[in-house]
Amino acid sequence: MLQLMTFPPGLDEPSHSPFCAKAMILLQLAGVDWEPDWHPDPRKAPLGKLPALRTPDGIVPDSTLILRWLTGQGADLFPGLGLEERAQAHVLMRMVEDTLRQGLVHDRWARDDCWAVMGPVFFATVPAPLRGIVSGIMRGRVVKGLKSHGIARFSEGDRLTQMGADLDSLTVQLGEKDWLFGDQPTAADASTLPVLSMIDHLPVQTPLRANLRGRDNLMGYVARGRERLYAGLPLTH
Repeated sequence: MLQLMTFPPGLDEPSHSPFCAKAMILLQLAGVDWEPDWHPDPRKAPLGKLPALRTPDGIVPDSTLILRWLTGQGADLFPGLGLEERAQAHVLMRMVEDTLRQGLVHDRWARDDCWAVMGPVFFATVPAPLRGIVSGIMRGRVVKGLKSHGIARFSEGDRLTQMGADLDSLTVQLGEKDWLFGDQPTAADASTLPVLSMIDHLPVQTPLRANLRGRDNLMGYVARGRERLYAGLPLTH
């Protein structure tokens, strides 16, 4: 049986990490036997980050490489899509993972009101006497990374304009369909659902969460995705 090294679940999500949740959904869509191996600390993972998949071929790190490995095993994770649609799916996945996800990370880590809830959840396994110190150090590193990326340098309004453009694209791509590319979920949905669901599950009403919640078709998609793509995934540890 395959083992997925992953951050634990919490806040009604199968993992704290959208990439770990993506990998779980990919494994489910591929129809393979797997089990989670919870790791709150990613430093011992092959790339120092999670997820990573233990396979007969060795450990496969990173959700994108896991997608490639599953495809190499014969799984069709873009069912019914031609070359042009597969190219569109690739670009959409990059937008969600490389830009929209940064909005989620910003709100979780850089906003004091969100961090007051998220910090204790993320670092629940750290012994109480050290929890505040460790979480503070890690928060500082993440916020520094957000500033290096650039997203934390924008005003709230300018940041929302950028994230709103991503949500606009998803709104148009989804339209009235059940899934982003038709009547079957694909790897694009495995990437997109966790990011949208985790934005919706932010503990306070940030402008990004409000923007998402104002889009009926995306909220219907989130509800549908939780019902189908999260089915069978652990939401508590």
